[in-house]
Amino acid sequence: MHTDIAADAGSNGTSHAHEDGEEGDDEQGADVIQFHPVFTYPIYGEQERVFGYKGLRINLYYAAGSLSTYFHVEYKKRVDGMETSLPMQLKSDDVDTPMREVLSKAAICNSAEEFAERVSRDTREFRPLGKKVHEYRRDDTQGDAGGSNGDVVYEIYDNTFTSEEFREYHRRLQTFVLFYIEGAQFVDDTDDRWRIFTVFERLVLNGITSYTLVGYCTMYQFFHWPDRKRPRISQFLILPPFQGQGHGSDLYRYIYHMVLTDPQYVDLTVEDPSEAFDDMRDRGDMRYLLKQNAFDGLTPPVSQEKLRDMQGKYKISKRQMARCVEMGILKSLDKSKQHGVYQQYRLFVKRRIYAQNTDLLSGLDDEEKKKKVAESFAAVEDDYHRILSLL
Repeated sequence: MHTDIAADAGSNGTSHAHEDGEEGDDEQGADVIQFHPVFTYPIYGEQERVFGYKGLRINLYYAAGSLSTYFHVEYKKRVDGMETSLPMQLKSDDVDTPMREVLSKAAICNSAEEFAERVSRDTREFRPLGKKVHEYRRDDTQGDAGGSNGDVVYEIYDNTFTSEEFREYHRRLQTFVLFYIEGAQFVDDTDDRWRIFTVFERLVLNGITSYTLVGYCTMYQFFHWPDRKRPRISQFLILPPFQGQGHGSDLYRYIYHMVLTDPQYVDLTVEDPSEAFDDMRDRGDMRYLLKQNAFDGLTPPVSQEKLRDMQGKYKISKRQMARCVEMGILKSLDKSKQHGVYQQYRLFVKRRIYAQNTDLLSGLDDEEKKKKVAESFAAVEDDYHRILSLL
């Protein structure tokens, strides 16, 4: 048996975002943007492999704004009914059912022709749901993933699950988190404590206004005694065609500013952030705090009372505020001229590292503890310099 009978579900799976285009574009006059999933194990199992096919292609087509969907599987050969020397009947894996289980049934088109008609209509008629709360432009010319020269603006919309229409749209939207956020799960769309922020590209070309989904964020509002809320970012995703263009920073900046200016919110927290999100968040928080001169006059060690005051004023979570303060002090330090201050800074950061890793360090002798903390400090300092160099 040939090895390519077992296919990798990630490299053989492709998502396509479609907009109605001019004659001569691919896919019967539609602009097509292709991108591959990063993860497929929530659908096709931990090994992310599909057995029993040769030349397998798993295609998932989306209308760029409405997310109307067409699912199509292609292959050259499958093992069902093949004659082999094995004393058992070979059976190919079911490709269709696992995928359809995570797609919105209301969004699925039954044929390529139906999908093309839906794309043509949606390109002209679809409008984002919810309340428009912000818009921004990109300074560069690469913001339009479709490569058009039309007038491009990016818009952020605020939604909750109290709207049945948006709940249906979210069922179309949520499949993306399985493909691009490790360990992601669908959120409970019967819980009205969720706020969902969507980002769309609005393109005006030849008198036609069309919308393309850029990304979205889910934020859960926890109760904070006695009468306030503590919001937590849960899922944060910018789709691959729009990554690396600053859209994540713009979305995070809006959400942070919304939390900062709303008296019902205590601070902004994040659930299990990825390294990429941490980087974006660090840059965003530091730019804002530096603009506010938040670190002026700070010298190590900074008291817990001062950290609490800053946390309350800027509505940044305790651990994130500590990181920002450490970066802010380091930015103004001249190690060659302020040796004593730098020594105090080292001790200040090391105490925080030790306090956050007490359980891990408890089984080590004193010398080994000192060594581990020193190694951690060196890594933290290098990372701080890297982040500061990007501001």
